[in-house]
Amino acid sequence: MSYEDVLKEYGLSDNEVKIYLTILKIGESTVQKIAKNSEIVRTTTYNILESLQHKGLISFVVKEKIKHFQAADPRVIPEILEEKRKRIKEILPELLAITETIKDKPKVMVYEGTRGIKTILEDVLHSKQILHYGDINSLQMNLKYIFPQFIAKRISRKIPIKIVCKREDAHKELIKNAKKEKREFVFVQKKFVFKSSVFIFNDKVAILCLQEEPFYGIIIQNEDFYETQKSIFELLWKSKHS
Repeated sequence: MSYEDVLKEYGLSDNEVKIYLTILKIGESTVQKIAKNSEIVRTTTYNILESLQHKGLISFVVKEKIKHFQAADPRVIPEILEEKRKRIKEILPELLAITETIKDKPKVMVYEGTRGIKTILEDVLHSKQILHYGDINSLQMNLKYIFPQFIAKRISRKIPIKIVCKREDAHKELIKNAKKEKREFVFVQKKFVFKSSVFIFNDKVAILCLQEEPFYGIIIQNEDFYETQKSIFELLWKSKHS
């Protein structure tokens, strides 16, 4: 993943990334120079500069009544991100309290794009055990940045996972490190067609469709559906252990 993509993951828009990197490259500059070098119209540049100031990524000085903008040291980005996380953690109890006041909670949630998939995988990690069956290839091939993060977090949180899938060459490393990474496999015959990935966790089921873009995923929170999916998984799992 390129540094542009990582900055977008951080929460910047395409134009914000362009402006920030432009200032980083050319140094302290006026709006006119920044607009010219980033190839973004001047009026739009003003709005983006204001947004980047609010995010703490640029600052300015006034010289002869003209603003000159400069980029913040890239090393402050992790600090800003950590500060955001702290603020979210502080208000998390209040957000959870709001959800408890809703009687008719939504049972089906649809997410689109890689950010949406990342949100789903973060939810999956709030579990003591994960059951997973289906297409792993797409997770490895199309989530080259997000899926390794998911694995690392799962391992660090010591969450065991059971997987039912077809045996593929791409899984060699996953199989090799299975024991130390709290991962168990059951392999089904290659004639089975898996075109989505299913995660069963807590009282939820997440279905990820990653064969081609736009990627999308669904979380279904329903006890009957959860129990049905869990039973299907256990049937597949026991069939190879009987």
